[in-house]
Amino acid sequence: IKSLPANHGDCFIFHDLEDDYILIVDCGLKITYSNYIRKHVSRADAVILTHIDEDHILGAIPMIEDSQYKIELGEFYFNSPKLFEYKSPRGKISVNQAFRVDKLLEEKGIKLFGLEQGQTINLNRNLRLQIISPRSEDLNDLDSKKFEPARESIPISITNEIEEVAKLANETDEFLAISQDLVNACSIAFILHYDERRLLYLADAHPEVVADHLESIGYSDSNKLTCDVVKLSHHGSCKNISDRLISLIACNTYWISTNGGKGRAKHPSLKTLAKLSANVNRNNNDEIVFLFNYPIKNIESKNGILMSESDRDNFKVKLAEKSELLWL
Repeated sequence: IKSLPANHGDCFIFHDLEDDYILIVDCGLKITYSNYIRKHVSRADAVILTHIDEDHILGAIPMIEDSQYKIELGEFYFNSPKLFEYKSPRGKISVNQAFRVDKLLEEKGIKLFGLEQGQTINLNRNLRLQIISPRSEDLNDLDSKKFEPARESIPISITNEIEEVAKLANETDEFLAISQDLVNACSIAFILHYDERRLLYLADAHPEVVADHLESIGYSDSNKLTCDVVKLSHHGSCKNISDRLISLIACNTYWISTNGGKGRAKHPSLKTLAKLSANVNRNNNDEIVFLFNYPIKNIESKNGILMSESDRDNFKVKLAEKSELLWL
């Protein structure tokens, strides 16, 4: 599993070495394709574009343009304008680019499928996707909304005081109403099953959409979803985490894809790190690990110290730089 440098976006490659099956999830920006995707793979058996934000779909445009002569592409999973008839290409998010992806897929004859909450997709004999977001009603709402991106608050840097994690961990959730964060709420999020292992891929999904579904299929505070890895939603934003969602998960390893954020948005949120560090079930592990696909010092140079040394010791937190995981 590779988390490619995608600036403030996402791009993950899952390679089943046993069957030589390659899944790409999100494609970052155009530079992500030219600088990284092309250097790692010459084909993809399946591609998932989780939603229409530019930092997830722009890299797909040159990749599709290159298909058939520079890269071989299989089927696409994307809740696109072709499948859900967005009435207007206006707005500050990447609706125009989504229409471009649609057109290119049609020109290249690449199969396109949508994904909704409740579906199960068997990619091959080893890899299975359990779709936990988006809801069909939220996808239908995209038909009549004018899309505007949710504004990120600027987090206050954690100081060297040991009580900062405990303080932030008990603060009120900051997620927006689904209607105010509709594009992120329409993210494709899934549990990836590989043999006995499970990875929770949250894209930019809304925490209440995910929590509602997990509870509906039987997970609870006393029957948690156990995972080997969680790819945190929206690059660790505090707008995409909730105490209720945390209470439903047992995991000690969290992957954060970000170079620190773009503009006013600073990722990851210190509150997200604190809430997980203090409150999440670590699934019988002593420490909790946050993995970053960019140098931590670069992220901290933009956003400030992620967590003081005393808090890391007190809460047994490990911050690590990791762009690749091997599941045996």
